[in-house]
Amino acid sequence: ESEHLVQEALDNLMVGRTTVIVAQRLSTVRNADQIVVLDEKEKKVVDVGSHAALVERCAKYRDLIEKQLQH
Repeated sequence: ESEHLVQEALDNLMVGRTTVIVAQRLSTVRNADQIVVLDEKEKKVVDVGSHAALVERCAKYRDLIEKQLQH
């Protein structure tokens, strides 16, 4: 419940603003216009796009979602 309240507050604060969010929890960035997927080992950007676009085309993003669903 507290995570939902924090997400709701962030969503309200971001309206009409450019916001940079660094997050491990994908639920935090799911509604973002653009998500940047980073590869920690290779130290590079893997893909950029909306949640829907990344689910469709980015294996790394899908892997991150799957790992978080397991916890």
